[in-house]
Order: sequence, then structure tokens, then C-alpha cells
Amino acid sequence: MSNEPSLTKRDILEAASARITDSNLDQLVEGHFATLRLHDDLDLIEGLDTAKDWLLGNRSKLNIKSYNPDINASEIEQQLSESHLRTIQAEDAHRFVAGHDANQIKFGNVRFSELTRILAVTLERLLEPRRVMRLFQSGRNWYPPNGYMGWHTNANVQGFRLYCSHTPVAEQSYFRYLDPATNQIETSWDSSGWNFRCFRTDLEPLWHCVYSRTDRISFGYGLMFPVDTAR
Repeated sequence: MSNEPSLTKRDILEAASARITDSNLDQLVEGHFATLRLHDDLDLIEGLDTAKDWLLGNRSKLNIKSYNPDINASEIEQQLSESHLRTIQAEDAHRFVAGHDANQIKFGNVRFSELTRILAVTLERLLEPRRVMRLFQSGRNWYPPNGYMGWHTNANVQGFRLYCSHTPVAEQSYFRYLDPATNQIETSWDSSGWNFRCFRTDLEPLWHCVYSRTDRISFGYGLMFPVDTAR
């Protein structure tokens, strides 16, 4: 596996990723979306907990300008509804990022390089890739109460997204997506503790959004399998 923090944004956006990964990910994510069982990897859980606890203890150092604690929950519900998704789709078939359609604390400037290294080792063991895999940080999101991110696809970056998300209370936050195979809205509620979700960005656009009634901290990663590369 290649863990490449030196990749530039342009490198990532312009890279072509193989549709067949030649790894166990081909079976773990047969369609567009899957949850992964990584809870038994104690090194990973310890690394995630360390990063989460640092954030909780250093909130004053983070960018809180994009978080409005007084936003109305009913307004968020409308933003994340199927009817609003259909309106967005009519205007933009891909909507790569949510942009200002979000309410969150941002910490994308914090690298957590050791956590990325630990995750790379975990994925090497779980996925047994036979082609080069690139792992890069993508998406650092803290959703306090009534935090959310609106509908978007991430379809401008090929490969997969992996999100490690923590919430202290079950059934108080979710990842919602439009299943391209059925055209139905699916809501994946968080369990208490760490939740691991993976989805493709290089097939049909996977529209998705996030909402939380509690403190939900999420570490996001991109996974790419460059074409014509073998180990």
C-alpha cells in the first residue's frame, strides 16, 4: 500500500482509479456502499480514540465559524429530504461537494498522520491488495448537535471513500444515501462508538448526506487504485 501525504489536490482529482481493485474490497463493496467491521483492530481503535480525544480537548483551536448552534432542526430535515434532493439533482446532476449547505466544525487543517499510518496497516491486512493502493485524508468533519452536511456525491474523485465516525449515543446521527440500484433513499443510523462506512465514487453518483443530534466526529479517507499498477 502507498500512503502518500505528498499527493497534491490536483493529483487526486485527475487520477484514474481501476474499477476492479484486485483486493478484498471488490467483495466487501459489491455495489456502491457497505459497512466494514474494523472494531476488533485495537490499534486502529486506540488511534481513533486518541485523535477524537485531542479534538474534544482542543475545540477552541478549530474552525467553528461554519457552525450555527441555533439552526432549526426542521430546516435541516427539509435540506436532507428526498424532495430537496430531487430539486438539487434537477439543477446539478453531480454536485460534487455540499459547499455552504452544511453546519459543522471543520478541522481539515489537522493532519493526524499517525492515525493515517495505522489505518494504512489495517487496510493492508484486511484488503490484501494486489495492486497499489493510495490512501489519503479527505473529509474531517465534527457535527455538533444539529450539525449536518447536505446532499452531494464526491463523484469528482475516483475510487472509494472510507469514513470512521464516532458518536457517543446510538440512533442519534446518520449517513443517508440514494441507492443507485433501487433509486430509494436509505438511512444508515450510527451505533454508539465507532462506525465504519465505505462507498464508491467512480460508478454512478452516490448521493449522500449526514445529520447528527449529538457530537459526531468523522475521519474521512480516499482510497484509490491507480490504473495499470501492480504490486
